[in-house]
Amino acid sequence: MSGDVIGYRQPALDDLLNPKSIVIVGLSARAGSTGRRILANLRRSDYGGAVHGVHPSGRDVDGVAVYRSLAEVPDTPTVALVCTPGDTVPALVEQAGAKGCRGVVVYASGFEETADGAERAARLRELAGRHGMSVVGPNCLGVFNPGRDLWLTATHYGADLRAGPVAVVSQSGSGCILLTGSGRLGFSYVVSSGNETVTGLADYLDYLVQDPSTRAIGIVVEGLTDAEGVMAAVRKGHGNGVAVVALKVGRTELGARNVASHTGAIAGDARAYEAFCRRAGIVTVTDFDELTEALVALSTVRARPDGDRVAFVGLSGGEIGLVSDVAADFGADGASGAVRFARMSPGAREEIARILPDFATIANPLDATGQLVGEPERFGRLVETVAGDPGVDVLAVVLDAPPSLGERLAASYTRLLATLPGVRRRSGKPVIVLSNYGGGLHPFAAEALAGSDIPVVHGTRAGMAAIAAVTSAAARAGGATGSDAPPGTPAAGEDAAESLRAVRRALDASPAGQVPHDVLAELAGRYGLPLPRRVLAESAADAAAAAASAGFPVVLKTASPKVVHKSDVGGVAVGLTTPSQVIEAYEAVTSSVARHLGEPAPLVVVEEMVGGGVEAFVGCVHDPVFGQMLALGAGGTLVELQPDPALSMLPVSPRDVTRMVDGTPLARLFAGYRGSPPADAGAFADLVLRVARMAADLREAGVEIDLNPVAVLPEGRGVRVLDLRIVAAAVPRPAP
Repeated sequence: MSGDVIGYRQPALDDLLNPKSIVIVGLSARAGSTGRRILANLRRSDYGGAVHGVHPSGRDVDGVAVYRSLAEVPDTPTVALVCTPGDTVPALVEQAGAKGCRGVVVYASGFEETADGAERAARLRELAGRHGMSVVGPNCLGVFNPGRDLWLTATHYGADLRAGPVAVVSQSGSGCILLTGSGRLGFSYVVSSGNETVTGLADYLDYLVQDPSTRAIGIVVEGLTDAEGVMAAVRKGHGNGVAVVALKVGRTELGARNVASHTGAIAGDARAYEAFCRRAGIVTVTDFDELTEALVALSTVRARPDGDRVAFVGLSGGEIGLVSDVAADFGADGASGAVRFARMSPGAREEIARILPDFATIANPLDATGQLVGEPERFGRLVETVAGDPGVDVLAVVLDAPPSLGERLAASYTRLLATLPGVRRRSGKPVIVLSNYGGGLHPFAAEALAGSDIPVVHGTRAGMAAIAAVTSAAARAGGATGSDAPPGTPAAGEDAAESLRAVRRALDASPAGQVPHDVLAELAGRYGLPLPRRVLAESAADAAAAAASAGFPVVLKTASPKVVHKSDVGGVAVGLTTPSQVIEAYEAVTSSVARHLGEPAPLVVVEEMVGGGVEAFVGCVHDPVFGQMLALGAGGTLVELQPDPALSMLPVSPRDVTRMVDGTPLARLFAGYRGSPPADAGAFADLVLRVARMAADLREAGVEIDLNPVAVLPEGRGVRVLDLRIVAAAVPRPAP
């Protein structure tokens, strides 16, 4: 297989993962040394390529010729395994490049993860780029290729590992150890990627989704850098029928957000990551149990479901109830996929009623009752009927067979399970067995499914995550990933260019990095953002005149660019109905703001007061890894206390906006909460799309956009943007 022909992001990666020859740099006779353990692994697997060693001593080790330097090695090794301390690595990598090595594995730490390692890492990147090499690590365990039984690692994962269709890329070495030690999976490649100084997650994914032996990829992520490259690789995988499942650990802020924007304060790493995965089509899980079971299901199931409608059939009412409870947690259309209960057709329900006892309740999940435990023929007819229903996409059979189950009951369960392969073949739909016990399956029961593409997933929650992974991966592969919006959705060319120029000029002239009201008003008019009537004033008398112009009742609020949260500093007065109230409010607001700022703040804005409706917010921030992110949710003074605002990458479509709103309290508020009239949800959705278009046009200005609150008035009356702010985005710290 030639990487250059296939077209990998890093052509040398194919040579690194499938080397014809190896040199172990730092190979010594010392027992327990990294090089000695790598050599032991190569010997155990009977690696057929040439193996050389390099060490200043020049003493051979276990029959392997050891040279004093890389230059002395008689041929050109494909890969150099550098087993020396971090401070020696750059010089050795330079020698490997000069020798013509295609790849390097660096096990040592002391690079980006240390205070003085950044320069060393930069040197490593420069050398790899100059010589066209791929580099695994630094700070990693290396690579394991079970298909060739090839160990480019000093770690021995276990004696019973088998080749299979699952690839793993883990930035955490312990993630490789856990997954390989689970005993649940067969592997094509296991890569401990470490710091990913040169070869990153996007490179590995681009290679693995093109590998014919790989059907599912599990990634353990501590931090993402090349989000665009990862997305491109994952989408390439969809076309090849390869699903990617991600477990992210350490969900901290990707970068400092010293930003004066409401939206910037709430757009944290975890939500941005979920929005990215949703758009990319990556299935997400929350722990290693879920990751393991999702990979079991995705690597075993060969039939792609047409949708996410799942029918559950079990033999215990209590356990069916548990399944119902847990499945509800997977009901939202999130990155991790959805599990929807299938609605069975009248014909299927009638047939089920003929099969089950009279006292059984026909529902989904379906309790087939314990009467069927000893009747495999009857059970087979039942699951055949359920799987054959056109409204069912996936059949999930809930059946527990823990390892210490009594032999009589295990034999009964085995006969029930033995009916499933035939059902799977005849229905053409995926069949998954869900065991509520997470500790394994009785071998008698497991034998009934041997050789089939019916997975047994363990644990109620982890198993449900696996079922959601199957439905989600199918949706992604079928083209349901991300947005149906056209890329960019910009304004008319010159309007977009003028908006960008105006914002840049305003920011250049503003020490506070904030776009002033006159430019905001111009942008609002251009993009159709309905602001209330408003007038600026610098004195009490001017404020009273402005109120008469805007029309009572009015709101008076500070226009100081240094104030972020106006209500926190006494910078807002509402419900003013007379000129005298406006004058009193002017004095109170400007005095309060001046006390907080320590300087005069005479400028205020007087605007018409918009009453009623639901307060919402919408905004756009720049995430340091994922780019522009649109956020929305309940607005007003509680915006930053909202635990889960909805986020999406740009561009967005009407479908995206509907999904975002449905994932927040706005859905209930818009429907008419506690007797309130329904709100104009359509007008709000249209506003969100207009904000997204403006954000796309202003992308190059590096700004954050904040509309909070937005008054969503009763149905048919539209929306009003009560506060619009555009500020320069803070420069974030690099992602961890």
